[in-house]
Amino acid sequence: MSPEGRSVARRERKKAQTREAIVAAAFGLFAERGFDAVTVAEIADAADVSAKTVFNHFAAKEQLFFEDEPLLRGEPGALVGSRASGITVGQALEGVLPGPADPVSDARDQATWARVYAGSPALRAYARESFSRWEGDLADVIEAEFGARPGTPSPGVVAAIVLAAVREVWESTLAAIAGGAPPDEAVVEGRGRLSATLVTLAPVMPERVSPVPSPSAEGDAAARPPAFSQGDAAVVTPAPAQGDTAVVTPAPGRGAAAAMPRYPRGERPSITRVAELAGVSPTTVSHTLNGRRPVAESTRRRVLDAIERLGYRPNVLARGLRTSRSQTIGLVIPDITNPFYPALARGLQDVLGPAGYDEIISNTDGDRDLERAAIEQMIARQVDGLAFAVFHTHAEDLLPAIEAGIPVVRLGGRLVQEGVDVVHSDDEGGAAEATRYLLARGYRRIGFVCGPQAEGPAAERVAGYRAALAEAGAPADPRLVVHTHFSRAGGQEGAAVLLDLSEPPDAVLCANDIMAIGALETAALRGLRVPDDLAVMGFDDIEAAGLISPGLTTMANPAREIGQACARLLLDRLSGRAEGYREVVIPARFVRRQSA
Repeated sequence: MSPEGRSVARRERKKAQTREAIVAAAFGLFAERGFDAVTVAEIADAADVSAKTVFNHFAAKEQLFFEDEPLLRGEPGALVGSRASGITVGQALEGVLPGPADPVSDARDQATWARVYAGSPALRAYARESFSRWEGDLADVIEAEFGARPGTPSPGVVAAIVLAAVREVWESTLAAIAGGAPPDEAVVEGRGRLSATLVTLAPVMPERVSPVPSPSAEGDAAARPPAFSQGDAAVVTPAPAQGDTAVVTPAPGRGAAAAMPRYPRGERPSITRVAELAGVSPTTVSHTLNGRRPVAESTRRRVLDAIERLGYRPNVLARGLRTSRSQTIGLVIPDITNPFYPALARGLQDVLGPAGYDEIISNTDGDRDLERAAIEQMIARQVDGLAFAVFHTHAEDLLPAIEAGIPVVRLGGRLVQEGVDVVHSDDEGGAAEATRYLLARGYRRIGFVCGPQAEGPAAERVAGYRAALAEAGAPADPRLVVHTHFSRAGGQEGAAVLLDLSEPPDAVLCANDIMAIGALETAALRGLRVPDDLAVMGFDDIEAAGLISPGLTTMANPAREIGQACARLLLDRLSGRAEGYREVVIPARFVRRQSA
């Protein structure tokens, strides 16, 4: 072997060793704590690699787990398409589960894998999506070999029926192993049930045996394609008949594209077909669409007319393969039902949309584990940038995104982490101004209803409230600060706690408007007049603040403007224009209504 060949071989061995180390470390953590509780950052630490290295090998945590799937011998479509001469479709599908001569993994590992799988909704959902994707693959194989069969179900229906049976047997076999059944006995029983089921499905199955010998199907089981090798990512295959445009089959359940009708082979509108109809080159069509080079107006009209007639849509995923950009920005928020966050998302889209970017939004309900999982999912989806509007995440939770080279903007909090830009309103100053206003109106015992543990922006608002009290020499009774949830119910509960004090407050300041609306409801239930008996103030100035009665006095926290500023920071990072890390502060504005 040449020196260059030995060098390549060493690199490949090193990659394989790293991959094995990651899988082993992850499996140990999953076995100990369960799949959903383990983060990619923890897997990276256990394997002594960076989070970026983990994502280089595995696009998603689920794909990493299924690397060691103990039962499936390969993807059904691949097994049918590569079956040996003389083997029927049903016999090939029976080989999805291992037979007596097939090598199997250690029984202890099988039982552990099955228990972890059974305990994770995320893994079960991933498996469902994989089987759904395989339906399309199997249908394509059946259609390509057998074509239309009058009087029988379509290839898609056959694939759906067959794979529903395969999945049921596979999952029930795993459940038996997880429940303590000896793995070898469970597998034998499962294969027997699968064989019997396929016999009952014989009337709808294509019956012809494979006409062409296939050495790959006769070799060792290890030569077969691994069942879960693609994860839930889109499967991209070349399409020579369509120029250099990739044909992308999306994973099921992933946005609107997954619900689009399947086109027969060769009939999906392509850039080449547009070019042929318009009488131009594919390059001219591309220039017409992206506007990077001038195109004559008459030519442009012909291209657009051809696009309209064919119903052509540019292949965003294929373009991403060429540019190394997904043209997506991830937005992680704690509560999508709070009107502040849709307005923030609209602000991002105001700037990102014209620049050609779409948003992927993840809601976390303010749960730190969900926040960390959302970061990992955004990395797996290969977003180009990440906007993070959450309160409980610590600096180390953002490291996987930073190590993956993804620009990150935090919405709220202070600039405390290298690699993260920050956009926030003047939370401390706004709360101080609100408290000064209440003090100036003669209120002296002012309560504050804030979020759990008062992290992030809520902590700064509490700090501003306390600073204003100290500045005025007003008492700062710790019992007047109540930690609850950032929700209407949280506002109701927080106000109730304050009003139950032996010395209840004469005014209540809430960390957001939704909580303040809950506080107003508690006051009404207790027969208190607002603002005569109790003043109530909020923070954010959502649309509902001016619609309720009495109207809510609040501090305007311009969500849309914050979103716009965040998007501009991300675009600066993506274009390479940004230098150093920046903090953008948007001033809060006092809005006086009737509640205070």
